[in-house]
Amino acid sequence: MNKFSRELNAVITLAMRDVILCVKSPAKLIPALIMPIMFLGMFGGQLSQNMGMNMDFDLNNFMLVGMLVQGLFMIMGNGIISLVEDRANDFTGEILVAPVSRYSLILGKIAGAAFASYVTFFFTIIVGLCIGARLSVHQFLTLLAFSPLICLAAGSLAVLCVGFIQKAATAGIVIMMLSMGQTFLSGALIPVTHSTGVMAVVSRLLPMTYCVDFMRGMFYEGQSSVPTLHPPLVNLAIIIAFTVVFLIAGTVAFVRAGKNR
Repeated sequence: MNKFSRELNAVITLAMRDVILCVKSPAKLIPALIMPIMFLGMFGGQLSQNMGMNMDFDLNNFMLVGMLVQGLFMIMGNGIISLVEDRANDFTGEILVAPVSRYSLILGKIAGAAFASYVTFFFTIIVGLCIGARLSVHQFLTLLAFSPLICLAAGSLAVLCVGFIQKAATAGIVIMMLSMGQTFLSGALIPVTHSTGVMAVVSRLLPMTYCVDFMRGMFYEGQSSVPTLHPPLVNLAIIIAFTVVFLIAGTVAFVRAGKNR
């Protein structure tokens, strides 16, 4: 078996382990179903009914794209938390001695966490259609095509967070707070193009801001009526940059923490 095949096999094996664990414990999918109903169905529905008529664009579609990205970030974060649990029960120690790249192990974990994220993705589409959002087949396929990039970006951020955390409970709190903060400050639900002062600075520092902006730019294909911060190519460059940095830094920190136990 050549090196590439060995690395790919490691990624697939770890990904399938998480998929099987998720299928055997369907309770883990409950957050993936509740979040779209709470944020898009309830909060988003109220926002659209009371403010949507004053917008120059369809607020339902605007929020749908934002909540698709938010859902991927939140569920990916919850899935990556299991890395801390694996380290606590020594599973990490066992896989770290395998003759494969540490990045393949992390990528396998991210790929496995993406399974539940796609449950959220498709359920969010359904909830969005129920509150009045409309999207063409082309727009749906565009969102689906770029969703793996968002999963990888979200996974890299989560890996960076858990790389410096020793307890799963602490990791859960940190991931939840980070997800909630990004939900309201990244433009997922409310436009941030005219934010100023501290709010503008904070929103520009959040990784989800650029993921939401990128997906909206691709979804609307440059329609001027929809507020976006940057052209899609600028957002794509930023996403790739922070994903690589977070993935490398997070993997190094996580492996080092595992060796120091």
